[in-house]
Amino acid sequence: MTRRRNIWLWALALTATAILGVSCTKMPDYDEDDEGWTMLSSNVPVAFGTNLSAPATKTALPAGTHFGVFAYYTRTSNWNSVKNSTAPNFMYNQEVVFDGTSCAYSPIKYWPNNTNEKITFWAYCPYSANPVIFKQGTNTDFNNATKNIPDIRFTVTDGQTDFMISDVAANKTKPASATPVELTFKHTLSKLSFYVKKVDPIAKYTVKLKNIRVDGIYLTAVHRSSGWANWASPRGSVSVFAPADASGYSVLATSYPAAGSPQGATMLLPQSLDYEYAMLHIEYTIDFEGLLHTRTMISNIPLSLLFEDLDPVAWGEGKEYNVSLSITPDDPIEFSVTWSNWGTVHNNHISN
Repeated sequence: MTRRRNIWLWALALTATAILGVSCTKMPDYDEDDEGWTMLSSNVPVAFGTNLSAPATKTALPAGTHFGVFAYYTRTSNWNSVKNSTAPNFMYNQEVVFDGTSCAYSPIKYWPNNTNEKITFWAYCPYSANPVIFKQGTNTDFNNATKNIPDIRFTVTDGQTDFMISDVAANKTKPASATPVELTFKHTLSKLSFYVKKVDPIAKYTVKLKNIRVDGIYLTAVHRSSGWANWASPRGSVSVFAPADASGYSVLATSYPAAGSPQGATMLLPQSLDYEYAMLHIEYTIDFEGLLHTRTMISNIPLSLLFEDLDPVAWGEGKEYNVSLSITPDDPIEFSVTWSNWGTVHNNHISN
Protein backbone atom coordinates (compact mmCIF):
# COMPACT_ATOMS: atom_id res chain seq x y z
CA MET A 1 0.00 0.00 0.00
CA THR A 2 1.26 3.44 -0.91
CA ARG A 3 0.61 5.93 1.84
CA ARG A 4 1.32 9.59 2.27
CA ARG A 5 1.74 10.77 5.82
CA ASN A 6 1.65 14.42 6.62
CA ILE A 7 1.40 14.76 10.35
CA TRP A 8 1.71 17.74 12.67
CA LEU A 9 0.48 18.83 16.03
CA TRP A 10 -0.65 22.25 17.03
CA ALA A 11 -2.35 23.55 20.14
CA LEU A 12 -5.51 25.57 20.06
CA ALA A 13 -7.54 25.67 23.24
CA LEU A 14 -11.31 25.45 23.10
CA THR A 15 -13.52 25.72 26.11
CA ALA A 16 -17.26 25.84 26.13
CA THR A 17 -18.50 28.19 28.83
CA ALA A 18 -21.85 27.99 30.54
CA ILE A 19 -22.75 30.83 32.88
CA LEU A 20 -24.71 30.74 36.08
CA GLY A 21 -25.90 34.14 37.10
CA VAL A 22 -28.22 35.91 39.55
CA SER A 23 -31.60 37.82 40.67
CA CYS A 24 -34.54 37.10 44.13
CA THR A 25 -36.29 35.30 47.43
CA LYS A 26 -35.66 32.22 49.61
CA MET A 27 -33.39 29.19 49.31
CA PRO A 28 -33.61 25.82 51.04
CA ASP A 29 -30.76 25.10 53.42
CA TYR A 30 -30.07 21.78 55.11
CA ASP A 31 -29.30 22.45 58.77
CA GLU A 32 -26.06 21.37 60.35
CA ASP A 33 -27.68 18.68 62.50
CA ASP A 34 -29.24 17.06 59.42
CA GLU A 35 -32.66 17.45 61.02
CA GLY A 36 -34.37 18.90 57.98
CA TRP A 37 -34.60 21.76 55.55
CA THR A 38 -34.77 25.32 56.80
CA MET A 39 -35.40 28.48 54.78
CA LEU A 40 -32.84 31.24 54.48
CA SER A 41 -33.89 34.66 53.30
CA SER A 42 -32.26 35.75 50.03
CA ASN A 43 -32.83 38.25 47.26
CA VAL A 44 -30.56 36.82 44.54
CA PRO A 45 -31.64 33.72 42.58
CA VAL A 46 -29.25 31.56 40.62
CA ALA A 47 -30.03 32.16 36.94
CA PHE A 48 -28.38 30.63 33.90
CA GLY A 49 -26.91 31.92 30.66
CA THR A 50 -24.64 30.17 28.18
CA ASN A 51 -21.90 30.75 25.66
CA LEU A 52 -19.12 28.88 23.93
CA SER A 53 -15.68 30.36 24.31
CA ALA A 54 -12.67 29.99 22.01
CA PRO A 55 -9.24 31.63 22.12
CA ALA A 56 -10.32 34.97 20.69
CA THR A 57 -14.08 34.83 20.37
CA LYS A 58 -17.33 33.73 21.95
CA THR A 59 -20.51 32.43 20.41
CA ALA A 60 -23.83 31.16 21.71
CA LEU A 61 -24.56 27.53 22.36
CA PRO A 62 -27.03 26.08 19.86
CA ALA A 63 -30.68 26.76 20.58
CA GLY A 64 -32.21 23.74 22.23
CA THR A 65 -29.13 22.78 24.26
CA HIS A 66 -29.92 21.00 27.52
CA PHE A 67 -27.32 20.50 30.26
CA GLY A 68 -27.45 19.07 33.76
CA VAL A 69 -26.14 20.80 36.89
CA PHE A 70 -25.05 19.40 40.25
CA ALA A 71 -24.53 21.98 43.02
CA TYR A 72 -23.12 21.58 46.54
CA TYR A 73 -23.85 23.96 49.44
CA THR A 74 -20.84 23.82 51.78
CA ARG A 75 -21.69 26.67 54.20
CA THR A 76 -18.44 28.49 54.98
CA SER A 77 -16.19 25.51 54.21
CA ASN A 78 -13.99 25.29 51.14
CA TRP A 79 -14.91 22.61 48.61
CA ASN A 80 -11.62 20.73 48.72
CA SER A 81 -11.87 20.25 52.48
CA VAL A 82 -15.46 18.90 52.49
CA LYS A 83 -16.05 17.43 49.03
CA ASN A 84 -15.77 13.87 50.29
CA SER A 85 -18.49 14.55 52.86
CA THR A 86 -20.86 16.74 50.81
CA ALA A 87 -23.66 15.49 48.56
CA PRO A 88 -25.32 17.57 45.81
CA ASN A 89 -27.70 19.13 48.32
CA PHE A 90 -28.43 22.32 46.37
CA MET A 91 -29.06 21.01 42.84
CA TYR A 92 -29.21 17.37 41.76
CA ASN A 93 -29.16 16.81 38.01
CA GLN A 94 -30.97 20.11 37.46
CA GLU A 95 -32.00 20.40 33.82
CA VAL A 96 -31.23 23.75 32.22
CA VAL A 97 -32.64 24.58 28.78
CA PHE A 98 -31.17 27.20 26.45
CA ASP A 99 -33.67 28.46 23.85
CA GLY A 100 -31.17 30.46 21.80
CA THR A 101 -31.56 33.60 23.88
CA SER A 102 -31.87 32.67 27.53
CA CYS A 103 -31.85 29.72 29.92
CA ALA A 104 -34.71 28.37 31.98
CA TYR A 105 -34.99 25.86 34.81
CA SER A 106 -37.40 25.10 37.64
CA PRO A 107 -37.65 25.38 40.57
CA ILE A 108 -35.58 28.54 40.92
CA LYS A 109 -32.84 28.40 43.57
CA TYR A 110 -31.36 31.37 45.44
CA TRP A 111 -27.99 32.36 46.77
CA PRO A 112 -27.57 32.44 50.57
CA ASN A 113 -27.49 36.01 51.83
CA ASN A 114 -24.44 35.30 53.97
CA THR A 115 -21.64 36.15 51.56
CA ASN A 116 -19.28 33.82 53.43
CA GLU A 117 -21.38 30.79 52.52
CA LYS A 118 -20.35 28.90 49.41
CA ILE A 119 -21.83 26.83 46.60
CA THR A 120 -19.82 24.64 44.23
CA PHE A 121 -21.13 23.76 40.74
CA TRP A 122 -20.43 20.98 38.22
CA ALA A 123 -22.26 20.19 34.99
CA TYR A 124 -22.41 17.89 31.99
CA CYS A 125 -23.93 18.17 28.53
CA PRO A 126 -26.20 16.96 26.97
CA TYR A 127 -28.70 16.48 29.78
CA SER A 128 -30.26 13.10 30.57
CA ALA A 129 -33.26 12.66 32.87
CA ASN A 130 -31.73 9.40 34.09
CA PRO A 131 -27.97 9.62 33.72
CA VAL A 132 -25.99 6.50 34.59
CA ILE A 133 -23.74 7.89 37.31
CA PHE A 134 -21.42 6.30 39.86
CA LYS A 135 -19.56 7.17 43.03
CA GLN A 136 -16.09 8.33 41.99
CA GLY A 137 -13.76 5.52 40.99
CA THR A 138 -16.29 2.77 41.71
CA ASN A 139 -19.15 0.85 40.14
CA THR A 140 -21.47 1.94 42.97
CA ASP A 141 -24.58 3.82 41.88
CA PHE A 142 -24.65 7.55 42.65
CA ASN A 143 -27.71 9.26 44.16
CA ASN A 144 -28.54 12.57 45.83
CA ALA A 145 -26.98 11.38 49.10
CA THR A 146 -23.66 10.34 47.53
CA LYS A 147 -20.69 12.60 48.23
CA ASN A 148 -18.51 14.45 45.73
CA ILE A 149 -18.77 14.73 41.93
CA PRO A 150 -20.11 11.64 40.10
CA ASP A 151 -18.52 9.60 37.36
CA ILE A 152 -20.87 9.39 34.38
CA ARG A 153 -21.43 6.82 31.65
CA PHE A 154 -21.97 7.84 28.05
CA THR A 155 -22.98 5.83 24.98
CA VAL A 156 -22.29 6.96 21.43
CA THR A 157 -25.46 6.51 19.38
CA ASP A 158 -25.34 8.41 16.08
CA GLY A 159 -21.82 9.79 16.43
CA GLN A 160 -23.16 13.32 16.05
CA THR A 161 -23.60 14.32 19.69
CA ASP A 162 -20.81 15.95 21.65
CA PHE A 163 -20.38 15.00 25.31
CA MET A 164 -18.94 17.70 27.55
CA ILE A 165 -17.99 17.88 31.22
CA SER A 166 -17.43 21.12 33.09
CA ASP A 167 -14.59 21.98 35.39
CA VAL A 168 -15.63 22.28 39.03
CA ALA A 169 -16.63 25.88 39.77
CA ALA A 170 -15.77 25.84 43.45
CA ASN A 171 -16.58 28.08 46.41
CA LYS A 172 -18.89 30.54 44.69
CA THR A 173 -20.60 33.12 46.89
CA LYS A 174 -23.49 35.53 46.48
CA PRO A 175 -22.35 38.27 44.06
CA ALA A 176 -22.77 41.94 44.88
CA SER A 177 -24.55 42.38 41.55
CA ALA A 178 -25.74 40.19 38.71
CA THR A 179 -22.28 38.75 38.09
CA PRO A 180 -22.35 35.26 36.57
CA VAL A 181 -20.50 32.22 37.78
CA GLU A 182 -18.80 30.58 34.83
CA LEU A 183 -18.79 26.86 34.17
CA THR A 184 -16.04 25.97 31.71
CA PHE A 185 -16.88 22.89 29.66
CA LYS A 186 -14.38 20.69 27.85
CA HIS A 187 -14.81 18.11 25.11
CA THR A 188 -14.47 14.54 26.29
CA LEU A 189 -14.85 12.76 22.93
CA SER A 190 -12.59 12.46 19.89
CA LYS A 191 -13.69 14.16 16.68
CA LEU A 192 -12.89 12.59 13.29
CA SER A 193 -13.35 14.53 10.04
CA PHE A 194 -12.97 12.79 6.66
CA TYR A 195 -11.79 14.58 3.51
CA VAL A 196 -11.93 12.48 0.34
CA LYS A 197 -10.74 13.25 -3.21
CA LYS A 198 -9.98 11.34 -6.39
CA VAL A 199 -6.61 11.28 -8.12
CA ASP A 200 -6.78 12.48 -11.73
CA PRO A 201 -4.84 10.18 -14.13
CA ILE A 202 -4.98 10.35 -17.92
CA ALA A 203 -8.06 8.12 -18.02
CA LYS A 204 -11.33 9.95 -17.40
CA TYR A 205 -13.50 8.54 -14.67
CA THR A 206 -16.03 9.56 -12.06
CA VAL A 207 -15.78 8.51 -8.43
CA LYS A 208 -18.74 8.75 -6.09
CA LEU A 209 -18.40 8.33 -2.35
CA LYS A 210 -21.01 5.85 -1.15
CA ASN A 211 -20.24 5.07 2.48
CA ILE A 212 -17.83 5.82 5.34
CA ARG A 213 -18.21 3.79 8.50
CA VAL A 214 -16.12 3.08 11.59
CA ASP A 215 -16.37 -0.56 12.70
CA GLY A 216 -15.31 -2.58 15.73
CA ILE A 217 -15.10 0.22 18.28
CA TYR A 218 -16.32 0.68 21.83
CA LEU A 219 -19.47 2.78 22.08
CA THR A 220 -19.96 2.89 25.87
CA ALA A 221 -17.58 3.92 28.65
CA VAL A 222 -17.48 5.82 31.96
CA HIS A 223 -15.98 9.29 32.22
CA ARG A 224 -14.10 9.94 35.45
CA SER A 225 -12.18 12.96 36.69
CA SER A 226 -9.04 11.20 35.44
CA GLY A 227 -10.50 10.45 31.99
CA TRP A 228 -12.29 7.53 30.34
CA ALA A 229 -12.49 4.04 31.87
CA ASN A 230 -14.64 0.89 31.88
CA TRP A 231 -15.19 0.53 28.12
CA ALA A 232 -18.09 -1.87 27.72
CA SER A 233 -18.67 -4.59 25.15
CA PRO A 234 -20.10 -5.25 22.67
CA ARG A 235 -18.19 -3.23 20.14
CA GLY A 236 -20.15 -1.65 17.34
CA SER A 237 -20.19 0.56 14.26
CA VAL A 238 -20.92 4.22 13.58
CA SER A 239 -21.94 5.47 10.14
CA VAL A 240 -20.18 8.68 9.18
CA PHE A 241 -21.41 9.10 5.59
CA ALA A 242 -24.30 6.91 4.44
CA PRO A 243 -26.83 8.34 1.94
CA ALA A 244 -30.10 6.45 1.66
CA ASP A 245 -29.65 5.89 -2.08
CA ALA A 246 -27.38 6.69 -5.03
CA SER A 247 -28.86 10.16 -5.47
CA GLY A 248 -27.07 11.17 -2.29
CA TYR A 249 -23.62 9.89 -3.19
CA SER A 250 -20.91 12.54 -3.20
CA VAL A 251 -19.10 13.10 -6.52
CA LEU A 252 -15.41 13.48 -5.71
CA ALA A 253 -13.31 16.32 -7.08
CA THR A 254 -9.55 16.20 -7.63
CA SER A 255 -8.94 18.36 -4.56
CA TYR A 256 -9.94 17.95 -0.95
CA PRO A 257 -12.94 19.87 0.38
CA ALA A 258 -12.19 23.14 2.13
CA ALA A 259 -10.97 22.97 5.70
CA GLY A 260 -13.92 22.65 8.04
CA SER A 261 -16.18 21.17 5.34
CA PRO A 262 -15.49 17.42 5.30
CA GLN A 263 -17.67 14.90 3.51
CA GLY A 264 -18.29 13.32 6.89
CA ALA A 265 -17.51 13.91 10.57
CA THR A 266 -18.20 12.02 13.76
CA MET A 267 -17.53 12.15 17.50
CA LEU A 268 -16.44 8.89 19.14
CA LEU A 269 -15.14 7.59 22.45
CA PRO A 270 -11.39 7.97 23.06
CA GLN A 271 -9.96 4.44 23.04
CA SER A 272 -7.11 2.17 22.04
CA LEU A 273 -7.12 1.20 18.36
CA ASP A 274 -5.19 -2.07 18.63
CA TYR A 275 -8.25 -4.32 18.18
CA GLU A 276 -7.68 -6.25 14.94
CA TYR A 277 -11.27 -5.83 13.73
CA ALA A 278 -11.39 -2.08 14.36
CA MET A 279 -11.65 -0.78 10.79
CA LEU A 280 -12.39 2.23 8.66
CA HIS A 281 -14.88 0.98 6.05
CA ILE A 282 -15.14 2.91 2.77
CA GLU A 283 -17.34 2.21 -0.24
CA TYR A 284 -17.31 4.13 -3.52
CA THR A 285 -18.31 3.67 -7.15
CA ILE A 286 -16.19 4.23 -10.26
CA ASP A 287 -17.55 4.97 -13.74
CA PHE A 288 -15.15 5.12 -16.69
CA GLU A 289 -16.01 7.30 -19.65
CA GLY A 290 -17.43 5.19 -22.49
CA LEU A 291 -18.24 2.17 -20.28
CA LEU A 292 -21.71 1.31 -19.05
CA HIS A 293 -20.65 -0.81 -16.11
CA THR A 294 -20.32 0.82 -12.67
CA ARG A 295 -17.74 -0.67 -10.34
CA THR A 296 -18.41 -0.67 -6.60
CA MET A 297 -15.24 -0.75 -4.54
CA ILE A 298 -14.95 -1.61 -0.84
CA SER A 299 -11.91 -0.94 1.34
CA ASN A 300 -11.38 -1.80 5.01
CA ILE A 301 -8.38 -0.08 6.57
CA PRO A 302 -7.30 -1.16 10.08
CA LEU A 303 -7.57 1.78 12.46
CA SER A 304 -4.27 0.71 14.02
CA LEU A 305 -2.63 1.28 10.61
CA LEU A 306 -4.48 4.49 9.82
CA PHE A 307 -3.47 6.04 13.15
CA GLU A 308 -0.16 4.25 13.64
CA ASP A 309 1.80 7.48 14.15
CA LEU A 310 -0.11 8.30 17.31
CA ASP A 311 1.72 7.44 20.51
CA PRO A 312 -0.01 5.54 21.98
CA VAL A 313 -2.11 4.29 19.06
CA ALA A 314 -5.34 5.60 20.55
CA TRP A 315 -7.78 8.46 20.08
CA GLY A 316 -7.28 11.14 22.72
CA GLU A 317 -9.85 13.01 24.76
CA GLY A 318 -10.69 16.39 23.26
CA LYS A 319 -8.59 15.72 20.14
CA GLU A 320 -9.63 16.34 16.54
CA TYR A 321 -8.34 14.12 13.72
CA ASN A 322 -8.49 15.10 10.06
CA VAL A 323 -8.29 12.03 7.82
CA SER A 324 -7.47 12.73 4.15
CA LEU A 325 -8.19 9.93 1.66
CA SER A 326 -7.16 9.82 -2.02
CA ILE A 327 -8.91 7.34 -4.33
CA THR A 328 -7.54 6.02 -7.62
CA PRO A 329 -9.23 3.53 -9.99
CA ASP A 330 -6.87 0.61 -9.44
CA ASP A 331 -4.42 1.35 -6.62
CA PRO A 332 -5.00 1.17 -2.85
CA ILE A 333 -6.35 4.21 -1.09
CA GLU A 334 -3.69 6.65 0.03
CA PHE A 335 -4.19 8.43 3.31
CA SER A 336 -2.76 11.00 5.67
CA VAL A 337 -3.77 12.02 9.19
CA THR A 338 -3.34 15.29 11.05
CA TRP A 339 -4.48 16.05 14.57
CA SER A 340 -4.80 18.87 17.08
CA ASN A 341 -6.65 19.88 20.19
CA TRP A 342 -10.31 20.43 19.39
CA GLY A 343 -9.78 24.10 18.66
CA THR A 344 -12.43 25.66 16.46
CA VAL A 345 -15.71 27.29 17.38
CA HIS A 346 -18.49 24.82 16.75
CA ASN A 347 -21.88 23.62 17.90
CA ASN A 348 -22.63 20.74 20.24
CA HIS A 349 -24.01 18.78 17.33
CA ILE A 350 -22.29 18.37 13.99
CA SER A 351 -24.05 17.73 10.72
CA ASN A 352 -22.78 16.50 7.39
